[in-house]
Amino acid sequence: MVLSNRLRRFFDSRGYIILTAVLVFLAHSTLRVNDQLLFGGYQEFLFGGLLIASVAAGCLVCADLRFFLMPVMSVTFMIPTVHGPNIPYYSKFYLEHIPLTLEYILVLLIVGGLLCFIARNRPNRGVAHSRIFVGLALFSGALMLNGIGSRYYCFADMIYPLTMVAALVGFYLLFAAYVRFDRSVFDYFMTCVLALGLMITSQLVFTFLDPGPDGMRFTASGGIDKVSLLFGWGNSNAMGGMLAFLMPSGFYYAHSHRNGWLGLLAGGVMYLGVVMSQSRGALLAATVTLVLSFLLLLSSGRNRKVNRIFTLLIILAAAGVAVVFRSKIIHLVRTMLDLGLADRGRFEIWSTAIEKFREYPIFGAGFYTDFSYVDWHKDVYPYLYHNTPLQVLSSGGAVAFAAYLWHRFTTVRLVFRKPDPYKSFLGLCVLGLLVFCLLEVIFFSTYPTIIYALMLLFMEKKDALPDVPEAPKPIDKGGDIQ
Repeated sequence: MVLSNRLRRFFDSRGYIILTAVLVFLAHSTLRVNDQLLFGGYQEFLFGGLLIASVAAGCLVCADLRFFLMPVMSVTFMIPTVHGPNIPYYSKFYLEHIPLTLEYILVLLIVGGLLCFIARNRPNRGVAHSRIFVGLALFSGALMLNGIGSRYYCFADMIYPLTMVAALVGFYLLFAAYVRFDRSVFDYFMTCVLALGLMITSQLVFTFLDPGPDGMRFTASGGIDKVSLLFGWGNSNAMGGMLAFLMPSGFYYAHSHRNGWLGLLAGGVMYLGVVMSQSRGALLAATVTLVLSFLLLLSSGRNRKVNRIFTLLIILAAAGVAVVFRSKIIHLVRTMLDLGLADRGRFEIWSTAIEKFREYPIFGAGFYTDFSYVDWHKDVYPYLYHNTPLQVLSSGGAVAFAAYLWHRFTTVRLVFRKPDPYKSFLGLCVLGLLVFCLLEVIFFSTYPTIIYALMLLFMEKKDALPDVPEAPKPIDKGGDIQ
């Protein structure tokens, strides 16, 4: 009994969040000795297996699913570069016999654990009674109708949207049903968001420090070789977009917690990571949320005076860096500007999206059109249009776009109804994702969409906090927590 109580307290602590982040980092970072891979190249199964084993243990002892938040949000980021399905390896490692067998074992372990948890615990009531859930459900349902009547329609158009439904609705319902929304859980979730952002930043730093067999990260002229910034789970654009998405969590801590300067440091480090990614869409999104975050920091919060001092120091430090590294900064900015929006033919791609919508205006042309088969994405994901609204319009037609607009209306309404710092900074996270997705489409990748849906859930539950009782205080009887 004592051991179970100690395990429960650990799973509900920041220590478990940090442990999860460390395991994910170790699983992703390809470790070498004399150019030989450690653990035979199976490090993601070693460290990922430890993480999943901890989740299974949590399912057996915990009465609250909050401990599952960080593993769900971070598991995708375990994929190392050498096993990534995209450039430069185009690896099919996870389809090989031994890795596939290990994947089945780990999936069975986590599914079995979750089934035991659900059997042991009652769900919360009214989990689906909200405008946010209705908006998510309508949008998900509309995506399932994509391409009906289109000459491009294929079996994949039924399967691919299911990943979006699972990400948007499935995880929303799971956590809405089995998380106890007392006052402590909101800070726990924001800590998960912050830890994930810092973990991804550490992957970027590791990539620069350990170029690996695919070459150096800098060009002969001293600029960053953006093409070489690959992470298995994504490229430099995905890296920058995720950091822009998660960055406001650091500034929330600067706003609302003691030692807020640590939050300023965390947010600043993530912004620097965005700059190093050389993703122009991510830099735009991060700069917008950075400015809005600092407006909140300087106008309100428990650390206003300290934040103002540190803001001044940051400005002075940035000015000093700009003077010392003037030539390198100019080179970096010129490189990003010279690439332009058309470096991947975005204007042509967007024109194609509009053409597909005009061809099939009601339910769209589907995700898998002739445009979708231009590269490797046909084996995993369809090739997308680098703009989320246009992607919805082209693939799902007017029906999906109307559902998307309704969902977006309910999102905006949620952020501005009963505003408070917690919702404001989570709202800035969502804003960062949406701005970035005007130039990219990671919204249609599973991993950020899960985090997005959870952010909406926690903002929604924050509204209801006055109506949610505090968690009961434990009663100490004979040394055991009953």
